[in-house]
Amino acid sequence: MLIRTVIGSIAVGSTAGCIRAFQSDDQSPPPRKSNIIRDISVTNSGEIIEVTTAPDESQWVMTRQEIDAASSRAQVENTNNQISWHQRAIAEVDSGLDAVSPIGTVEAKGRGATGRGRGGFSSAPRTSNGRAWYGGGAYAATWYDNHDNEVSRVPVTINMIGIGFIGDNDTFTERSIGPGPINWDTTYNDPTGDIRSDLSPRSGWYRVGAEVNAELAGGGTQPLGWECIDLRVRSTGNDEEITKKWKVSPRI
Repeated sequence: MLIRTVIGSIAVGSTAGCIRAFQSDDQSPPPRKSNIIRDISVTNSGEIIEVTTAPDESQWVMTRQEIDAASSRAQVENTNNQISWHQRAIAEVDSGLDAVSPIGTVEAKGRGATGRGRGGFSSAPRTSNGRAWYGGGAYAATWYDNHDNEVSRVPVTINMIGIGFIGDNDTFTERSIGPGPINWDTTYNDPTGDIRSDLSPRSGWYRVGAEVNAELAGGGTQPLGWECIDLRVRSTGNDEEITKKWKVSPRI
């Protein structure tokens, strides 16, 4: 089946780099929607970080360029669909805004200057998984509605999972890392099942990333970059817990 796909730019760097990547006019595409990482938790009194991916048959990303994908799960989204992007965002895991309060910063209503918004985590738009959405905003649903004849949902497989420590809260705020891989502390090739990794240090900001590929009808794969979750681990006495999560995706 011929579908459309796109590899969003991977941007890792300083705050200035993030501004260039995510501060643009309203015609710029929003972060792509996806369903890759289902859950991340800490277990064993905060000593282990556990990553649960979506079931293999349910892993996908939204894309725009043409590619001949092998799987029959590929779905072309066009104007014949009777469900708008506003409605679909409610139904699909991590597909878009869960709800955006009408009261908040401009960034929460539109896009953040660095992708995370001046109001930070508390005022950021949310995905349907409840994660803060890096670079997202109410403009995204409008963009997807206006470009529904260009966009498709393509099934993917996970080539690699990476887990890396970013730093304490001050370091995380200062770096404001954009989409893409970092210098991973641990990687897992062709992962199957849940990933469990030692959590060290046991507090601060981490990035968990999944590098995804589309399988081609003619054989081989098409790399589609990284889908990432940034998370903050904080101590609550004898245990640690995850208190904040950001979904970080390249632009579609």
